[in-house]
Parts: sequence; C-alpha cells; structure tokens
Amino acid sequence: MPAGASSDYYETLGVTRDADEKAIKSAFRRLARKYHPDVNPGDSGAEQKFKEISEAYEVLRDPKKRSQYDRFGHLGDAWRRAAAGAPGGWAGRTTVGPDFDFSGFGGNLDDILGDLLGGRGGSVFTQARPRRGQDVRAEIELTLEDAFRGVTREIALPIPQVCPTCRGAGILGQGSVCTACGGGGQVEQMKRLEVKIPPGVRTGSKVRVAGQGAPSPTGRRGDLYLIPKVAPHRLFKRQGDDLHTEVPVTYSEAALGAEIEVPTLNGRVKMKLPPGASSGQRLRLAGRGMPRMRGGGNGDLYVRVRIVVPKDLTEEERDLIGRLRDLRRGDPRANLRA
Repeated sequence: MPAGASSDYYETLGVTRDADEKAIKSAFRRLARKYHPDVNPGDSGAEQKFKEISEAYEVLRDPKKRSQYDRFGHLGDAWRRAAAGAPGGWAGRTTVGPDFDFSGFGGNLDDILGDLLGGRGGSVFTQARPRRGQDVRAEIELTLEDAFRGVTREIALPIPQVCPTCRGAGILGQGSVCTACGGGGQVEQMKRLEVKIPPGVRTGSKVRVAGQGAPSPTGRRGDLYLIPKVAPHRLFKRQGDDLHTEVPVTYSEAALGAEIEVPTLNGRVKMKLPPGASSGQRLRLAGRGMPRMRGGGNGDLYVRVRIVVPKDLTEEERDLIGRLRDLRRGDPRANLRA
C-alpha cells in the first residue's frame, strides 16, 4: 500500500512539517541506512519500510510536490490527482510496487544510496539486486625494489566455488570449509591472473583488484585484495616514505670534506660530505625515498655517516697520524670532566 494513502510523509521520515531540505535529507539517509534491502536481505518488512521512506523522501525533497502534498494533506489520492493535473504530472511515479520508478529523483537517490552502501544503492524495486560475493585477500611478497618501481605480476589463485550446502561463496583453498555454514566446498581449478602493483606500496597496505573475489549464488563477484609483504633490504631501512642507509667514509674524507657516491633505489648518486663530518651524522637527500601513494612525489633518503678507522696501518701512516696528533692539541673529552 502506498505510504501516502495511509500515513503522513512527515511522520514516515520522523521530521516536523517545517523541516528544511537538509533535515529531510538527513532523516532519509539515517532511515535508508537502517532499512535498505541490501542491509536486510530477505526481510520483507524492512523492504516495505524502505519503500515507504523512499516515497516520502521523493515527495518532500521536491518543493513543488511538497507544496501540493501540504495543500491536500494525506487525504487519499486527492493530492496525487491534483499533481497529475499539473504540467509534467508525476503522480504515477510514486506508485510502490513492481512499477515503482525513481525517475523523479533525477539520480539523486542513487547517489545517496551509493554513499550509504558503498556503491550498492540504486533502484531496488524494479528487480532484485544481485548480492556481491565475498571479498578475498591474498598475500603477495615483494622486494623493496618492486615496491619502489611498481611491478606487474602473474599470480595463481584457486577459483572460488559456491558452497553446495548453503549456496554461499566457498572459501579459497583445496578442501576448504564454508564459513557461513560449515559445509565443504572443493576447489579444483586454479586461475592465473595478471595484477599490477603500484609504486610506493608497503607491508600491510591493500591493492584492490575489482571483480576477482568469490562469487555470490547469482554470480556477482566480490573483489580481490592483495596484501603486500615487502622483504627487508640489506642496504635500506624504510620508515614511512623515507629511506635510511649508512655509508662508510674515511678519516680524511670526514675531516676535509669530499664528494662521495651513495646508493639509492634508482642508482648511485653523488653527495657532498661537508668538512668536519662526525661519525653518526645524518645527511638528507631530498626526493630519493619511496614514491608516495597519495599526494605524489617521493620521500627522502637519510644517509648516516660512519667513519672507518683502518686497522692495518703502515709505518708511514702511523708516523703521519702521530704527527697530526701532536699538531692537534685539543681535548675532545674536556667537557666530560666532573
């Protein structure tokens, strides 16, 4: 039965008669989130309630329709007939049932339901919307170089089967058990899939591959989510989008300054080492870190200086270092005295 024939639209949405457009939209969003058929599969009461709040919203959101409804109240179909007599009459569009049509929304309801239900909104009354299958997760191992440049990989996945017991989507894996009902679902085939991993991914992030998850009984698949596991690197340690590495330098390079080569994930580059560099000092190479997945650009590379002291000195080297010691009279530990 149409909501307008037996109930008040304002009461249906739970708003006052002087509610503005924002309050009406907010009330509809709240109720749609609660009663949408995709959220309440198989619940005919929730579906009927959703039809009623949708019809009420269609009328009250439109100033002309709302004015006609306010004028005639909810006395049967009088206000509908009045509306039908106007140019571009729309009374037939609000009939709830198999011919229910949302054309009067101008696409607005689809947008709202899409926001509420993650893109699963739309006109649910002309036909039953197929439910999506389960999303599937799979781990993928990468090197830091793979994560830096991005990579295309071919992976092999078991083909998800429909559980023969409950007709729900089976879980990936040979001889797996359906989590919905405990029924068994054998997976006998494998599929090979080419996937693209974008630059900048990190361990635990998600890469979505649309439509490659488990099927629903109606055949509509969920999505596949690849979870990268990036292996440790022998030279670089990652912190966010920045990279950290350590570079050994000689005593003379640290004392006098030098132009040295340092490794990056995009080849070796030259870096200026300032005179008097201390062991443990950190220098920054801007934009030489990992690609940022959001916002563009790259993080930075931080180079930690490590002064290497030779252990196999020649007699001449010992003599020169001794002479330097005698020339340099300062005590670097002077400030440590109690």
